[in-house]
Amino acid sequence: MGDTTNDEGQVLVELLRFLEAIEPGTLLSTSDSVFKLLGDEQRRHLVLYLVEQDTPTPLSRVALDITSRCDDTPYTDVTPAEQERTRFRLEQEHLPRLADYGVLSWSYGDDMVEPIPKTPFGGVGNGA
Repeated sequence: MGDTTNDEGQVLVELLRFLEAIEPGTLLSTSDSVFKLLGDEQRRHLVLYLVEQDTPTPLSRVALDITSRCDDTPYTDVTPAEQERTRFRLEQEHLPRLADYGVLSWSYGDDMVEPIPKTPFGGVGNGA
């Protein structure tokens, strides 16, 4: 049996890191909006990944990393088809939604994904 206390602690740490990454205005918006933003595992991994980055990252590399994180597998085990499915979801769903919420700046057709800029609050946001 796994150590569920440790697993729950890790989930809490990841959730706190994610919440720190969201602009305060978004968190104060309607609860439905926050739940929609937090509701998808790939999107949570995407925000955590972009918070960790210091330079723009090619979309294909972001897709590889997000697939690896979500499936809890090494990069070498991610198939090109899995990576492409994730890239499609990033372009069509996750990146536009995060841009709509002001978490990041991204436009359809961009091949590079900018890291999420830091805010004065210690979290991240669009700097607005």
